Amino acid sequence: MRRSFTSIATSCVLAVAAIPAASAQPPADSGWTIPAGRFANVWVRIQSGKALTGRGGSRFWRASSRRHPERMVGWNPSRLPIPVALRRGSAEISDSDSASFWKILGAIDSDLGMSVFRPATIGKDDDPDDVIVVEVRPVGGADGVTLLTWTEGGEVYDARVRLRHTGLLSDSHIVTHEMMHALGFGHTTAWPSIMSPGTSRVDRLTSTDVAYAQYAFNSRADADTEAMWQRLALALEREGDSRPADPGPPCTPALSNPFD
Repeated sequence: MRRSFTSIATSCVLAVAAIPAASAQPPADSGWTIPAGRFANVWVRIQSGKALTGRGGSRFWRASSRRHPERMVGWNPSRLPIPVALRRGSAEISDSDSASFWKILGAIDSDLGMSVFRPATIGKDDDPDDVIVVEVRPVGGADGVTLLTWTEGGEVYDARVRLRHTGLLSDSHIVTHEMMHALGFGHTTAWPSIMSPGTSRVDRLTSTDVAYAQYAFNSRADADTEAMWQRLALALEREGDSRPADPGPPCTPALSNPFD
């Protein structure tokens, strides 16, 4: 079967789908030792240029906006695991279809070494934010389409995954590819990847996929923590408190290390 994908990313502030890579300030190249999961203790060289650029404009990391060039698009790590709901009213999704789908999501969690998804339930006509909604409906010529919305600061708050027919709920390649889009990641041709556009024989995340994804989660967590203390310092300054803010320990373990 020919596998095709369409990823449509939108921002509530920007009219374009994503920011050109040239507008981003990439992190310094470094190495990443995968701390947990199927590839635990595997070391991967992180080359930001590979993640931020690619043929045809494809890029694994997405920049949030020109005002926050260092921010990677993604969910706030403190929100993990993210609720995922199958919209059963969109097609006859059987219990077997649901079980197959959640088995694949369990494999994604296992590969990433962290709890990323959790089940949620929504009504037929519900359209909630902060939930990844998966539905079966016609998507043109593609097997899967993901619609993603984020704030100016790069925080994803709305994701819709659409699959062409119920049989694709048990297709590891299609489901993993689209759910990675729902997490904020784009296409790449820089390494063998589940996120390669078009036909691919990869059915699970590769070690390089995992390393770059974990690096992005960690970067997002660091940026959110820094922004929190900046807001606190600004609030104290506005109140006329000249005492320096003592950051102390991180508010939650998820912000300091989402991979425990």
